[in-house]
Amino acid sequence: MKASDWLPVLDKFLHSKKTDFLIIVLILLSITLIILEVSVSSSSPWASPLERAGNVLTGLFIIELSLRCLVASNKRRFFSNYWMDILAVIPVLRPLRFLRVLRLLRVFRVGILLGRQVSFVGTIFREGLGEHVVIITVILMVVFCTSIALVWVEGNDNPAFAQLKGNLWWSTFSLIAGEPIGEMPQTLIGKCFLVFIMLGGITVFAMFTGVVCAIMQERLRMGLEVKDVEMEQLRDHVLVCGWNRAGKLIIEELQAEHPSGIVIIAELDRQPTMDYADIDFGRLFWLNEDYTSVAVLRKAGADRAGMAILLADKSKPRSDQDRDARTLLAALIIEKLNRDIFTCAELLNRDNETHLRMAGVEEVIVSDEYSGSLMASAAIHRGIVSVLNELLTHKYGNQFYKLPVPKESEIPI
Repeated sequence: MKASDWLPVLDKFLHSKKTDFLIIVLILLSITLIILEVSVSSSSPWASPLERAGNVLTGLFIIELSLRCLVASNKRRFFSNYWMDILAVIPVLRPLRFLRVLRLLRVFRVGILLGRQVSFVGTIFREGLGEHVVIITVILMVVFCTSIALVWVEGNDNPAFAQLKGNLWWSTFSLIAGEPIGEMPQTLIGKCFLVFIMLGGITVFAMFTGVVCAIMQERLRMGLEVKDVEMEQLRDHVLVCGWNRAGKLIIEELQAEHPSGIVIIAELDRQPTMDYADIDFGRLFWLNEDYTSVAVLRKAGADRAGMAILLADKSKPRSDQDRDARTLLAALIIEKLNRDIFTCAELLNRDNETHLRMAGVEEVIVSDEYSGSLMASAAIHRGIVSVLNELLTHKYGNQFYKLPVPKESEIPI
């Protein structure tokens, strides 16, 4: 079997929701084992099994990251997105046991995976969801890393830091206060961790202040931004290139029927106002860039998308001829990047349809023509608009369904 046959299957498996859930469970299990390993003494009969179990999980994570690197089309972007995960699974010699706290770095991965799945939270929290996840993750990382490391570097010589439970409280209070609360570490490494947690407290406070300001001034107005790591996870998603008044309705209809994410590429001064009751922003991504750029379309995952919708873009003042020309250029690039994609394009002039068909566009819609025909039919055949409203929407009423045609042998006689 050729690599081109099984690599796409492996890629789809690694980026599926089930795999994400499994990774979350394994990471949380790994963190639990680290905490248990620190909580028991080295002479305990549980010490060796806990260490072996942790090594097994680390091996699984190494395999997972190796497979992700294998299927990644852009290796540089892979290392940029997963450098922290790679650092967390580097094997550590026993004399440097305290460096095992690096495994806790994978808690950031849990935050990313969970943050991408949450779509049922309130409006205010949803706007700053990514930032809230980062702040909580940083706090947990600083407290747990410091507490566990102090057990290993201070516990033998300083009884005040011999218990993980006491270290957790000490780290938490010191992080909030910005200064050591109670005993001082005696070793050089312990003092370095004290500096680390004090800097962590200052950083968390600064991040919290910045997030509040960003939410109040920008997030409630502009909505969600696209993160590169989130874009890398999209598969079989929908690209919407350009924007006009029909865009909001298109998104509502797509989300009612299509479970994958939607990436909108349009150059707008501000993101259009959308109703949170009708749109799931957990599956919606926005790129405020030029959709005729190859780099932008690659960033949006055009080579992995399942569908593309090209709207007659009205984000900038242009002539109808220029709008159709941009639609044609975008269609040519998308079809070149992904021959298997299904493309639907909106035109303003029927004369340009031939060029889109030659580019490989499957469906071409001249919206003004359909609007005029519908108006004429509605005047002649009264009641036809109500029928079309029922059939052409997935949110309510009836709709069209596509069913496979049965084989001749399966047709009952």
